[in-house]
Amino acid sequence: MTTEARDTLPALLAHLAATRGDHPAVVMAHEALTYAALDARSARLARALLAAGAGKGARIGLLMSDGIDWVTAFCAACRIGALVTCVSTLSTPAELAHVLRSGDVQVLLAARRFLDHDYAETLEAALPGLAGQRAGALRLAEAPWLRAVWLDDAAGAGWARPMANLLALADEPGAPDDALLRAVEREVSPADPAILIHTSGSTAQPKAVVPAQWAVARHSAELARMFALTPDDRMMPLLPAFWLAGLSTMTQTLAVGATLVYPASPAIDHALDMIERFAVTRVNAWGDRQPKLIEGARARGIAIGHIPELSQFRDGNGQPIGTKIAMFGMTETFSAHSAQPVNAPLPPGKEASFGRAIGGYERRVVDPATGRELPPGEVGEVQVRGPALMLGFYKRRRGEVFTPDGYYPTRDLASIDAQGWIYPAGRVDDMI
Repeated sequence: MTTEARDTLPALLAHLAATRGDHPAVVMAHEALTYAALDARSARLARALLAAGAGKGARIGLLMSDGIDWVTAFCAACRIGALVTCVSTLSTPAELAHVLRSGDVQVLLAARRFLDHDYAETLEAALPGLAGQRAGALRLAEAPWLRAVWLDDAAGAGWARPMANLLALADEPGAPDDALLRAVEREVSPADPAILIHTSGSTAQPKAVVPAQWAVARHSAELARMFALTPDDRMMPLLPAFWLAGLSTMTQTLAVGATLVYPASPAIDHALDMIERFAVTRVNAWGDRQPKLIEGARARGIAIGHIPELSQFRDGNGQPIGTKIAMFGMTETFSAHSAQPVNAPLPPGKEASFGRAIGGYERRVVDPATGRELPPGEVGEVQVRGPALMLGFYKRRRGEVFTPDGYYPTRDLASIDAQGWIYPAGRVDDMI
């Protein structure tokens, strides 16, 4: 399969199974999957979803912690062309009710517990009508499209069914077979909506961003190049996959056939255990997580000098170039629309820049008040368009979101010089 053909997640997975089959894809403390095993496990779940009546465009929600189950479920849903709603494991009952209702979730795949959460209890608090419902035949005014909830542990939740029962559907006589799944996958298009991610993004009001399959498969590969990810890397994402920063780290790692390493919990000690045990080479963490990891590693005598995010990035000659990541983007652009590779120093005089356009993105700077395009070097609102740009906001008309010529007004203020280097300068509305 050519690089050009790997423009949907099912096509990417088929390529990885064929070329990286024996290589570890996802590693946890208790279990690991090779790419061949991830392909087989996600295929079984995909066939089970087909047997349960899900298909292209089905709204499938994922409420579970990061790891093998999350990656498998995400891949399975994308393989059948479903629209995957990423549900925060931190959701309050009110937030969960909003996501399920506004996202028209039809099938929810969920873990029963994570940390101190019991999601059966959270769901019952979010949707009070669940208590009197029958599993597999849900009819709820609070979430009118929700028809089925599958839990890894459904004990005591009469409105849910066990995930094991869902998987068993793939093995019943007459169930969708691999040939049918392959036929289904061939009908998944790069333009098909793939994910629904809730974000505050460009305004204070939460919105649901809808990236396409192209963004998941192809822009992830471009982002991996910017982050200098290699097939031999072992990446530990410490940002949750229900948030784009964690999700795109996952898809970048898959795009190059590298290995995802997930700790059992967000605890620093759990992360350090996995760094030491599995020789993690890359870490995606923001805020105080990085200094806490560095401090903890020093206290435990764990070597981290080879992890650039916890030490410093180096160029192709091994020379240190600092720790700045020159990338600029947002959920609506599936991470960066502008970047400089982390292993390439910014040119002299461009040290304050956050990179140039990547992945086919076009950018322009306009006067926020008039929409008039500004000349190079002047500060104004950044507008972008390109193949990885979101399809839109869920349930919002295109005319409300994009300019007539297809640009998305980001509300970011910046200047772009004559050579295409971008310099952020705040927000139009002072919202981050």
